[in-house]
Amino acid sequence: KTNPSAQQLGRQASLRVFGIAPGSYGAGINRLAERSGAWEQRSELADVFIKRMGHAYGAGLNGEATQVLFRQQLAQVSHTFLGRASNLYGLIDNNDAFDYLGGFNLAIEHVSGQQPDSSVIDHANNKKLKISPLSDALLSELRGRFLNPQWIKPLMQEGYAGARTMGSEFIEYLWGWQVTSPEIITDQVWEEVKAVYVDDSLQLELDWFLSDGHQQHVQTNILAVMLVAIDKGFWDADLQTQKQLAEQFAANIIEKGIPGSGHTHANHPMYDFVKSQLDTDTAEVLEAVLARSRMQTSETASSPSPIQELQ
Repeated sequence: KTNPSAQQLGRQASLRVFGIAPGSYGAGINRLAERSGAWEQRSELADVFIKRMGHAYGAGLNGEATQVLFRQQLAQVSHTFLGRASNLYGLIDNNDAFDYLGGFNLAIEHVSGQQPDSSVIDHANNKKLKISPLSDALLSELRGRFLNPQWIKPLMQEGYAGARTMGSEFIEYLWGWQVTSPEIITDQVWEEVKAVYVDDSLQLELDWFLSDGHQQHVQTNILAVMLVAIDKGFWDADLQTQKQLAEQFAANIIEKGIPGSGHTHANHPMYDFVKSQLDTDTAEVLEAVLARSRMQTSETASSPSPIQELQ
């Protein structure tokens, strides 16, 4: 293999535009976050981001794989930005924001050892440009919208569709930010979310709403995300909270079955933690429900590989 010329080395050092391979879509962080049983360490997600986004573009380059050079550039990044030209979507009501900005920050942390300073540029109105730290933007949106009764009450009037917006969108996207930005989504955030969505601290009868009919499946997913956050060490919840969430989660599954969710499939490692919080009889009943849901056993088939890209 010949050594690169000075011209080739200069071109490599000049690369600044990286993205996914031609014809692909997404940085991969959103899908992996939703499949929380498929990974153990955040570094696994960072590696996937680098693999997917490490394709160079520019003069004479059309998405060639240059992950080594991408890593070298990431090591030099100290500040990241996300520009928002519209108020139609926020940072927590879709999964693109944490897929790209969150994944970018996570990849930089993985390479350099620390998260970069990260900011959100609001240029929807060019006469009122605003730059906010990512933490301020996220927490302001969290409390102004998702913990706000004026947002929650109209959704409750929409029945199951409203419940899905709460538990299959908001909670999922909050979890995505948890995985990529744990210094922002702290214990206090989960305690506030639990108070509203589990304990009905706003006295909206939200606990009743989420346990009614098919909405209970959404409630089960909310509880599952909270339990995964505890099990993976993101949320240092007190023992009473752990027991409360596990018991309600198990009761829902025993009564209604397992919802279609990447956090609740029968082989999810989180169930070991859940069963440790239950009395023996309830744990056995829960395991029986899980056993009936498993399509394969170790005797008949090898375990599936949940994330092919990690191999």
